[in-house]
Amino acid sequence: MEKSPRADDGRWTEQGTCSYEQGGFAGAEPPILSFALMFSCSSMQTLYLVHLDRHHLGDSLFLKSLAQHFAEGASGEPPCLLVHGSGEKVERTLEAQGYFPERTDGVLQVDGEEQRQLVERAVRETNQEIVAALTDEVVSTVGVQGVDRDLLQRGADGSVRAHNVGWVTALIKQRVLPVVSALVSEDGGRPEEVWAVEALVALAQALKEEFDPVACVLTTTDRPGLMNATGEREEAPLEAVSDDDVSNPAAVRRLHDAGFPVLLTNLQGLLGGEQPGGTRLKVSGE
Repeated sequence: MEKSPRADDGRWTEQGTCSYEQGGFAGAEPPILSFALMFSCSSMQTLYLVHLDRHHLGDSLFLKSLAQHFAEGASGEPPCLLVHGSGEKVERTLEAQGYFPERTDGVLQVDGEEQRQLVERAVRETNQEIVAALTDEVVSTVGVQGVDRDLLQRGADGSVRAHNVGWVTALIKQRVLPVVSALVSEDGGRPEEVWAVEALVALAQALKEEFDPVACVLTTTDRPGLMNATGEREEAPLEAVSDDDVSNPAAVRRLHDAGFPVLLTNLQGLLGGEQPGGTRLKVSGE
């Protein structure tokens, strides 16, 4: 009997065969099981939701490298969606005005309307800078503020939800790269920044009817994933992630706790091969 992966977690089991035409392989067991095929055997396309954190946004060379990696691959492959917050730019802006707010769960605790406006402006400008870098490399992309078309909203309980995602789905299926900022509205109020991780979780939840979402966290090393004594780890438990590997382990924990597959990788691992590679975090119970 040939092996095929289960639909729940993609591990190989004695259950017949599965075709992988969408992942670049058609037939029975492939010689190497890529990360994209590890999670499911469903007909839905995998969507990689990439968290652009403060560490990477604060690197002056990162956006150029990001754009070049996307430009070198086929348009829309692999399907990705980028999510970001204000980055370090807003801190410099506030400090220049004599404000020194603290961050809690990735969000600056602003005091007053002037500070809120400065944060909003910084988030919008960051979105524009990312899109401009991609456009310069002729990457098909569109900038999306989280408040556009009421995409991201925060409820009375503080939770973030994504709504009206049909137009975002259409962009992705048209091989366009959406770049989404973590600006939300609450009861039609003024835009406020939320933790980009919360925005990513909300988008993954809303888009899972059309895609198989995978949350991607970029490592701070030159390795696409975690290492052990024998080399790069294909899988690892959450406890193996430290601040030696990523800029904010709490962000990884939040994504993992949300129940979505999490891939630790870098730009080369995500975009440099036939399929995204890196270290997959084991889900609870594995």
